Amino acid sequence: MRHLFRLIIFLSFLVGQKSIQSNPISENQIGMASGIFANYGTAGMEVDGYFEVQGRRGLFLESSGIAQLGEQMTLNTSLGIMNEVAPDILMGGGYSNYLEIDNDVLHEVFFGASSSSITGVAFIGLGSELSPNYLGTLNLNSFFPFLSIDSSIMCILSKEMDEFGYDIFFNMSKTIGSGLSYGYSLSSERYEDEERRTFKKQGHSKTFTVTAQGLFISFFIGWTF
Repeated sequence: MRHLFRLIIFLSFLVGQKSIQSNPISENQIGMASGIFANYGTAGMEVDGYFEVQGRRGLFLESSGIAQLGEQMTLNTSLGIMNEVAPDILMGGGYSNYLEIDNDVLHEVFFGASSSSITGVAFIGLGSELSPNYLGTLNLNSFFPFLSIDSSIMCILSKEMDEFGYDIFFNMSKTIGSGLSYGYSLSSERYEDEERRTFKKQGHSKTFTVTAQGLFISFFIGWTF
């Protein structure tokens, strides 16, 4: 759930970058974007949304949330700055917190850079979780401009349950003029699973929680405005 949430946050971060690249916001103007989506796949049904404000001199504020029906809800708020440092290259950083209802708040700082073809972000936890997490995306449309849909490959590198691993996402989406968006995601993700082992000497078994890798499919439809 944590990685899916970060994925959505990152996608909306890229939407903001794309809008700046194609239609730069004047220093005297403020831009806003928001959206709400319904997702259904092998992991179940989820509803998520985001709200983003782009201010003067590259400042931005973004708040996002995901509700997994029948289970839990997560909230995230990010505050930072991003600016063009060279033609077609944006760099930025800021602060982000992650809240899973009924659990502690995770505080992080992040740094990233983006071009028309590739984007990378590093998240560093503040407090007990100092292990950095890395997130990168490859924009396939920059290599195949004839594609009629938005297509990308995204990878997350992070430490889960004392094991360093990865999650990979292949995303396809389409947004029409009215703001209606729909798409598909195929991913290989880690998840917590239970493994039962039998000890021969004691003659009994015990259940352990382990990290497993699985294939997930998700479809989404939503509205951006």
